[in-house]
Amino acid sequence: MKRIPSLFFVVALTGALCAQPGQGQRPGGGQGQRPGGGFGQGQRPGGDRGQGETRRMMPSSLRLGLLETLGRIATNEAEGVLIKTLSVTASGVEVSLIDRMLTQIAQGEHKYVNEVLAAARDLILNPPDAPDVPSSTDQRATGELWSILRRYKDTTFAEKAGEILISEDGNLNREALRYFREVLEKDAVPILVASYKNADADDRAKGELWGVINDHIDDHIAAGEILVERFKESLVKMEEEETARAQREADRAAGGGEGGEGRGRGGFGGFGRGGGNSRGTAVRELQRLGEGKDLSAEAITNRRSILTGVKSATSDPDFQTMIASVETRLDELASPTEETSNRFRVEDPREAARNEERRQRFEQFRNRGREGGQTPPDNQ
Repeated sequence: MKRIPSLFFVVALTGALCAQPGQGQRPGGGQGQRPGGGFGQGQRPGGDRGQGETRRMMPSSLRLGLLETLGRIATNEAEGVLIKTLSVTASGVEVSLIDRMLTQIAQGEHKYVNEVLAAARDLILNPPDAPDVPSSTDQRATGELWSILRRYKDTTFAEKAGEILISEDGNLNREALRYFREVLEKDAVPILVASYKNADADDRAKGELWGVINDHIDDHIAAGEILVERFKESLVKMEEEETARAQREADRAAGGGEGGEGRGRGGFGGFGRGGGNSRGTAVRELQRLGEGKDLSAEAITNRRSILTGVKSATSDPDFQTMIASVETRLDELASPTEETSNRFRVEDPREAARNEERRQRFEQFRNRGREGGQTPPDNQ
């Protein structure tokens, strides 16, 4: 007899979740009550087990509360309603909650993983229209969907994820990038490299893509090729920055202002706020090749190949000196000893010269102070 009230309750929940036209339906099947898969919105990652609606004191909507109730009822009928709702909901948060409730009912991984993944993929690719004033649930929706793909290591979505990694206006989909980093790892490099070379990708997107590609210079040739490409790009920008710095110095001299090295916005030798950024980038790329310890033979070989490409890109004596230091470092890493340090630093000769000039100027200032009767304080 106790089963009869439960059945009536499940039927009532079914009607509330699925029967009303236009509520909780996918794009193309009517307007959702609480659209939540808006792609490109700012979201916080979520959807992992033990998080989300089941950890809240109160659900953020009646529908979410009903879904959680079905999970607690945990009968075959309740499970059936969850599956039916999964096929029509337009909310990424609801998909994630249904997945958690099915996991709770099964007391482990449930048998509807393919259905959950299909719903998540569909809403990522075909999101409903975002409301004019998104709620916190709406803002979490897309992050919840990507979290499902990461949780189940769904590699089948890689091709589609690559298509939406860079938008038409050049922006980067960070949820997709995280998916590639955590799910495909090394196998993601070809897709990430293709996106890096996408004409629509802006410099910021390229920088973030490189942050992931860079992790695989030891185990994927394409990653090393991007490092060489970035180094060459930095060399071109260095020339542009040096030309701009020289023009500023000439303009100041023509206008009666103070010129000379170390003054003005160009700084010493192209350093300072007005220049030197690209040189610093190029030095960091070299630095990367000498970092680490206990590298595999494959990693050493790959780094030597990358360094060869870098070496052929410039005849600048400073960079040739730095490259030689990396070559020495790779020799050490090929046969490390207990004395081999985990730390490595490429010293830029130009920066060293700049620091030496500063030191000499300080000494001159201190000596003038002594000659004028200003004795430096006794530190003893």
